[in-house]
Amino acid sequence: MSNNIETIILVPVFILLAVIVFKPIKSALNFDTFPSGVLSVCVSALCVIGMSRSMKGTTGVVLLPYAAMGIAIILLFLLLFIVSIIKRCSRWGKHSTSEEYSKYYKHQKLKSMKNHDQ
Repeated sequence: MSNNIETIILVPVFILLAVIVFKPIKSALNFDTFPSGVLSVCVSALCVIGMSRSMKGTTGVVLLPYAAMGIAIILLFLLLFIVSIIKRCSRWGKHSTSEEYSKYYKHQKLKSMKNHDQ
């Protein structure tokens, strides 16, 4: 039963890590999409294996940095997600009337259109 729970938790962690690791690998190493995908899957697999098992000896020593990297990436992702939610909630409270709220979003839309045209 505990193995099933571990699998349910680690599959989304693996997918999240693979997606997050893919972009830096592709941009930093200038690989095509397929080699970058393979490399990100391998790194993510090592992270998940390191997080799921407490291995002893040389195998545990080799997987320890990958487990630490995977945990750090997940924690940073969660932190950024929480900060974005807090910012969104704080913006919501600044506009007390619907007129002010609509003016704000019209201004934001115009700003994004200007940035898009440049």
